[in-house]
Amino acid sequence: MKKILFIIWSYTYGGGAEALLTMIVNNLNPKKYDISIIEYKHADVKVEKVNDNIHVLPSIEKIDTPEGTSKGYQVYHTPEILIDRYIKADYDLYISFNYQIPTFLLPKDTKNIAWIHGDVYDLGIPEAQREWRLQDEAFDKVKKIVAISDNTMRSLEKVFPRHKEKMVKIYNGIDIEKVRRQSAEIPSVILQRPAILYSGRLDINKNPERMLEVFSLLYKKDKNVHLYYLGKGELENRIRKRIVELEIQKNVHLLGYHDNPFPIVRQSDIVCLLSHSEGFSVSLLEALALGKPIVSTRVGAAETVVNHGMCGEVIDTNEEAVEAILHYIDADKGKIKKNCDVFVQRFELKYYIQQIENLIDKVIEA
Repeated sequence: MKKILFIIWSYTYGGGAEALLTMIVNNLNPKKYDISIIEYKHADVKVEKVNDNIHVLPSIEKIDTPEGTSKGYQVYHTPEILIDRYIKADYDLYISFNYQIPTFLLPKDTKNIAWIHGDVYDLGIPEAQREWRLQDEAFDKVKKIVAISDNTMRSLEKVFPRHKEKMVKIYNGIDIEKVRRQSAEIPSVILQRPAILYSGRLDINKNPERMLEVFSLLYKKDKNVHLYYLGKGELENRIRKRIVELEIQKNVHLLGYHDNPFPIVRQSDIVCLLSHSEGFSVSLLEALALGKPIVSTRVGAAETVVNHGMCGEVIDTNEEAVEAILHYIDADKGKIKKNCDVFVQRFELKYYIQQIENLIDKVIEA
């Protein structure tokens, strides 16, 4: 049995990367792999439900040093002291589950994989030279770099061309039947329709405030439409204030975080994603699995997921977003669901896990 350690920035923040990692480890062959997970930052937002054979280790804390350095300083400047304390040397494979900090914690001279979940264009600007250099050096340690979307791959090739031969692409996958099964549970919230759903963390990257601007324009055209935010984050108070300023508080609803969001997603008419940057949003695949059309900015794998307009639309401007939403409110729901049901099969879990196990075995055996 091969021992694998996954290193992730946070495994308790309730985000998409955490959910994706949980799906992966719970479905890797337990007879082949002994799996452990360690996080850099503990958040207490969500406890991921993993199988009994998965070892979730205590989170990484700062090491007391004579200089009194912080954990942040240590991971960027002296990661070896954290690695020596927390990253044991007896694993057959180490997998960093995103770029920057998790990759800094990969031990040298080991078999390892860097799994990248978003584009890395932010490291290609002059102001990020230090971060680019550290990431470039971290990629020197890895055997393979996984990109989860076409956009992620393009960004890696452009910003880190020296490591191009190490790069492979594995689209995210989804447990379609589990999503559909969980969606059939009794919902804790009944949506008023037409219902626009914005699912994701309320932070700067997810750009939830732009959704308010889009909805304000939409509301002027259709006073019956409702917007639902499904998630929590540091921008929640700003969003509440802006809702009042726009005088749309009767039609905008903040639902917070839900362990099982799918009964809510199932009731929606359209799922929106207006992020600045994404890798391959799992929430888009979940929408497809439930037959819901998508309106998204041009990020991550959105252009792939909308399937040439058959399952949604990629937009650039707020006005385009409004027109797309109005179109899908009136569109043939049965036809869209049929298109989504067929297309989402290419991301089915069993094919996804097969690709991952093939890569893991290849790196370990090399």
